[in-house]
Amino acid sequence: MSLQATLVKAVTRRTIKRSGLSDEQVVRHLRKVFNSTPSLTLMPFGVKLSQVDQPQFRGERLSVANPAVTVLYLHGGAYVGGVTRTYHNLAGRLAKKLKGEVYLATYPFAPEHPYPEAVNRVMEAYEYLLGLGKQPQDIVITGDSAGGGLTLATLLHIRDKGLPQPRCAVLLSPGSNATPDDRVLDALDASDAMLSADIVRSAINLYIPNENDRDHPYASPCKGNYEGICPLLITVTPDEVLYSDSKLVRRAAEQAGVKVEWIERPGLFHVWPIMVPLLPEARQDLKRIVGFIKSL
Repeated sequence: MSLQATLVKAVTRRTIKRSGLSDEQVVRHLRKVFNSTPSLTLMPFGVKLSQVDQPQFRGERLSVANPAVTVLYLHGGAYVGGVTRTYHNLAGRLAKKLKGEVYLATYPFAPEHPYPEAVNRVMEAYEYLLGLGKQPQDIVITGDSAGGGLTLATLLHIRDKGLPQPRCAVLLSPGSNATPDDRVLDALDASDAMLSADIVRSAINLYIPNENDRDHPYASPCKGNYEGICPLLITVTPDEVLYSDSKLVRRAAEQAGVKVEWIERPGLFHVWPIMVPLLPEARQDLKRIVGFIKSL
């Protein structure tokens, strides 16, 4: 593990990880830390940033000239917060390395907008890209944490609506289980440098207040049937509380015959690939992610 990763873990333990907060306190805390993420944007040469404000899609687009690949990126934030600017470094490098474009989508947050509003909004974003004339085989859906869960829900939703699947999906430490085993969460709590078991439980309560909805595959994508779903790449560390979520997704996908590329890094932290270009491990794994996308 790099020195940079050790430092990030120390910082996130102090600034993000919390236990014992009420659901309302979790919302205030996560919005404070995720909506004002200090990040220096180092935009690659030739990548341009623009705002998109359309009925079906609101967010940002980072693109090279004449893009050949389109990435729809869904940011994390426990379904209650997060901002697209946190992802400019990652999105800019994806656009540059893929000779493509990245659409950073916004979506409605809980608790003001509970499930399934975010799922429906992201589905509209995919349909927006199709409406622009983007070919499904040239589209990649990517998401981290809660955005990874939304990515999986969207893939299932696309399949259920009879629409064509994208080329592939990339999932960075996806949250995928709204009915987790508390023993599993608690066992991983100490080793997770960013999230706590309590934060995960609060996120579920806030995002899906109706407990009867929590078993639905769009709410708990790890419980879905992955027949007909596109290839997946999953990054995860065994030190994080969402580790079991990723393993459940991998098992469900492989049982359905879906190709799964698995990147596991012990000792790292939740969604580390977003830390490009500052983190060596993130730079290394971005190469693997780009290679996976190009290979299909």
